[in-house]
Amino acid sequence: MTAANQPGTVDELTALYRQTIVEHAVRPVGFQVEIEPTHRHELYNPLCGDRIEVQLRIAGDDIEAMAFRGEACAICMASASLMCAHQAGRPTRDFQTAHRWLEESLEGDGENSQLEALMPLLGVRAYPSRVRCALLPWEAATQAVGRGEGAAPTRIP
Repeated sequence: MTAANQPGTVDELTALYRQTIVEHAVRPVGFQVEIEPTHRHELYNPLCGDRIEVQLRIAGDDIEAMAFRGEACAICMASASLMCAHQAGRPTRDFQTAHRWLEESLEGDGENSQLEALMPLLGVRAYPSRVRCALLPWEAATQAVGRGEGAAPTRIP
């Protein structure tokens, strides 16, 4: 955002973030898109009922494309959409950095303006029971890549 179009108050910024979440939940980027994935992983959140499968097409160290399927709440859908919109086309190490930042920011007090595209998700911090909803697609993608703790890549044969 440039200074000319930045919201003027905290309330305006909160409203902008809320609007971004709603837009991504209603018209999610990457939802049910066919990408010929090389990796995929499905996770389920029994507390909310979210079930999401993240698919990635990885070439070398780059995520060429990301998509997802499943049934999930608005927060999970918006998080998966933001992930697909802003992480596809990036190196897997950049994805891992973004995932760590999001996790630390939602579960603690971390914040980094370099990841401005993900800032709308920080509104979830006020609702600790919903943090898992926001992190679920990122955890599924991390496990698909196989760089999560104790995770092996979930490659498609």
